[in-house]
Amino acid sequence: MQYEIEIYRNGITSAPGPEIFFLSDWEKQYKLYTYVFVIKGENFLMMADTGCGDIDVINEMLFKEFKGKITFDISRDETIEAIINKSKIEPEKVQFVFISHLHHDHSSNVDLFPNAKVILSRNGWLQYMNKNKPYYYNDILFPIKPIKYIASLPSDKIIFVDNFKEKEIIPGIKSFWVGGHTPCCLALQINTAKGKVVLSSDIAFLTRNITENHPIGLFYNLWECYEGYKKIKENADIILTSHDPDILESTFPNGKIK
Repeated sequence: MQYEIEIYRNGITSAPGPEIFFLSDWEKQYKLYTYVFVIKGENFLMMADTGCGDIDVINEMLFKEFKGKITFDISRDETIEAIINKSKIEPEKVQFVFISHLHHDHSSNVDLFPNAKVILSRNGWLQYMNKNKPYYYNDILFPIKPIKYIASLPSDKIIFVDNFKEKEIIPGIKSFWVGGHTPCCLALQINTAKGKVVLSSDIAFLTRNITENHPIGLFYNLWECYEGYKKIKENADIILTSHDPDILESTFPNGKIK
């Protein structure tokens, strides 16, 4: 089976160099895009990540923590509602929602797709539910609303992907765990007419993180970054990271892989 991928920008963010490339580019500030991916096939519809929540709340937290070095900005035509309209999606007909990880710019808005099965990392979910929350930051970075929604779903509406294993979602689409950035980071492989496309999650912000084997600075496990990059390269003809502006600016300017 082969599928088509639509790529939508869900705002612009920024981050200092050492967060993009570990121990590098100390004086540099990077512009990043936040992406939502729509995967379509014959009688098939999937969302890969569901975009940002309330960026005013996010930016207030980021200013307190990082003094303006990281910000988010979303124009009206890049909101999740605008993306749904552009893609001509009927939210109730979305069959699967893939959550690459539980950060606010990837998991917010999951509740807009009420009939979808949700795909996420079993390890990441259990780590979040651990009362000590060893890798948890706060209720803004890991927003409560989508997490409560997922927790409310019946068991047959959640598809867990285990560490070090692959999970076929349907023929031609599979997920595998990569970790690195958070314990819940998953990659998604989609068969297309142009080859196997892998959505990397935030184990890589830019494609260069993977192709140059230079990890991000915002990691919880450096070893997992290197192992994840190896796994992604083994499975990908085309790599789509979650924040690389070049994806829309040069590689796929029409926002489609078909």
